[in-house]
Amino acid sequence: MEAAEADKVIDAPPSPIYQPTVSTNELRLPVGQFKDNRADWTLYAFTVQNDLTQASVADLLKLSTCAAKYRTPYLMERFIEASVNLETRTVDCCRNRCLAFTHKRVQQNACDACGAPRYKGDGKSAKQMTYWSLTSLLAHLLGDAVIGKSMQENMAAARKAAERGADGVHDYYNAKTFRFPLDKGLLGGVCVMLNCGTDGFQILGQNGFEGWTIVMTLLSMSPDQRTRNKYQLLMAVTPGPKRPVDLESFLHQTAEELNELANGIPGLMVAGSTTPQVLTSAVLNFSTNQPGGDKLTQYKGINSYIYNRLRLFKGVYFSARNHVYYPPKDPASGNTLFEIEDCIGGQKCIATPRTATSIAASAVVVEDARTAGRSIAYQTSLEQKTGIKGYSLFFGPSPAMSEA
Repeated sequence: MEAAEADKVIDAPPSPIYQPTVSTNELRLPVGQFKDNRADWTLYAFTVQNDLTQASVADLLKLSTCAAKYRTPYLMERFIEASVNLETRTVDCCRNRCLAFTHKRVQQNACDACGAPRYKGDGKSAKQMTYWSLTSLLAHLLGDAVIGKSMQENMAAARKAAERGADGVHDYYNAKTFRFPLDKGLLGGVCVMLNCGTDGFQILGQNGFEGWTIVMTLLSMSPDQRTRNKYQLLMAVTPGPKRPVDLESFLHQTAEELNELANGIPGLMVAGSTTPQVLTSAVLNFSTNQPGGDKLTQYKGINSYIYNRLRLFKGVYFSARNHVYYPPKDPASGNTLFEIEDCIGGQKCIATPRTATSIAASAVVVEDARTAGRSIAYQTSLEQKTGIKGYSLFFGPSPAMSEA
């Protein structure tokens, strides 16, 4: 081979799996093409595991015995990044990790919790938080010949089971939250059902470090797959070292992408199909610990007249003892507060479950009092009576958030 031809081979651009000029989603190379590039994958994994410098990698690529096709570190990195494209987004947050500058705080230059400036002296962000793209992760899984096929089969089986009206608690397709969008005709095409989970954690060996994770579980996978750690999709981790002052501010980026997925993202290539599909996704439920749940829903919890967070079971306040009691009947009026026999008999239960409508209505009452400038004592009284502290991003969004 002549020198000119050799230069062409060396400088040839990589052949990426991700081709933005063709589709906004991932395109998978045939297995045979992966086999042709196995030396590149192996060498790249070796360089990462051993933390090799670019100079060391360049020396390895110069060896005549090296079978890698991309003969410079730059070309190899381009190939890897293009082939496994896990899109990330960064959002500015407080340098003390109090909150993220999202939604109404996008234009703020300082944290409204601690007063720390948003930018450093050179004008750069003092602290940023990384989010992994849910759309990109779903595209990778649905493009896989094995996982993508399994997910599509599970989605089809779920629709069929729900349409039959099968009773029981077998899986998510028995839930009302799934039947509602199905009856509205919103689950056509490639629609992935999700569970959104958030929980606080402490890192062992680092005294005092706390953070919150935002994780998506793919309900559209089979039960034995979805519960495995490798299929839990990590969206973000709050920066720590202390728990955030406003957890909800760190969830706005994820909520925005969920809205995009709810509207549908075209151009998805799935396993077994040569026709681009429209990818949609919906969150059916949330899983969290009790403090995290109170933060997400803006529930007042045990400091309200409604102790049960899921049902409108109101208690009775005795000012003499400064305590709230939960008897079956109100001792003053004689009104029935709760009858468990009705619940067992399948009739309408007096302590009705909370709904999105009831949560939003309670939030509006509290927020209107806050906007009107009513006293803190009056606002606290409303919070205790309704069990809701105000608007919440996922369960009772403000009108401004709904219009955004």
